[in-house]
Amino acid sequence: MVITPDQVRAARALLRMDQDELARRANVSVVTVRRLEAPDGISKVAPATIDEIQRTLEAAGAEFMERGVRHRAWTPEQVEARYQAGLAIAKRSAARLKDAPQFTEDDLYDENGLPA
Repeated sequence: MVITPDQVRAARALLRMDQDELARRANVSVVTVRRLEAPDGISKVAPATIDEIQRTLEAAGAEFMERGVRHRAWTPEQVEARYQAGLAIAKRSAARLKDAPQFTEDDLYDENGLPA
């Protein structure tokens, strides 16, 4: 399937990737990315370059469909890895705060009873 300029722009937006980042990851120039994203860009960029840009966007999580693009669903392994990463952050935070004094009403409100 040949991707369209609209799909490239949509994939970048979906992945929150600017043109510079896509160019860097795909090993192409920013000018090439801009050229590809132009309305008639497909005819101005080599097919191998288009394929590389598509592979780069797919590796970042884009899934191209017949008439659009979507964020690829996470595999169960990716879900578990993200859960474990979040759990590790929570454990590190808890360890840092375990000896800290607990909050009291005085910490939460000022002398007038308003939130501090």
